[in-house]
Amino acid sequence: MFYSLCNAESCVKEVGPLNVVGNKLSPKEKILNATLRIIDTQGVQHATSRQIAAMADVNVATINYYFGSKDMAVNEALKIFTRKLLTSYDYLDDLTVPPETRIRNFLRSYADYTLKYPDIFRNFVDQIFHDSTATIEYFEFMKQIGLNKLQISIQQAIQTQATETELTMKIFQMFSCLEIPVLVGAKLKCLAHFDYNDQDSRYKYIDLVLTSLLNT
Repeated sequence: MFYSLCNAESCVKEVGPLNVVGNKLSPKEKILNATLRIIDTQGVQHATSRQIAAMADVNVATINYYFGSKDMAVNEALKIFTRKLLTSYDYLDDLTVPPETRIRNFLRSYADYTLKYPDIFRNFVDQIFHDSTATIEYFEFMKQIGLNKLQISIQQAIQTQATETELTMKIFQMFSCLEIPVLVGAKLKCLAHFDYNDQDSRYKYIDLVLTSLLNT
């Protein structure tokens, strides 16, 4: 059963800062930005209380005051990444362009954003296996809205009737294609002999993903 489209912003909290540099940030925002920078550059295992405090220019007690613990700060930081990633789904609401264009714009936005913060995305995927609050929010969005948005756009683009199960299978194949290049990282160029970091190559790859997605 398909439901009506709605904006991702109406279903998630206001998007917070992500790697924003500035002197007017609150201590809480500084902690979140520092946590994201550490995860993106060093990995979540290096996001210790001392590391976060040093980069945010606060003391450890401030982290505990705002978040209760370092782990809760990491979860909140990953939620910011999740919420920004979800804004890619807003491209599927643009009814002024054909459905194929809506899907292409979504794919490009999703791919560009995950590639912009690859280590955060890898850690986000890792957190899926640990049922973190950040990934729970993403799964709830997908169950309530995300899958439905994609199903509607794909159904309109292929112009032939497909079952909900068939559409969902196509979507899962699509996400696999989007995520593998980011998860493999620098090794991809050696394995596949193309540079996913190059926008032209990435968009050509996405066009092939789209062709496969809409192939009936």
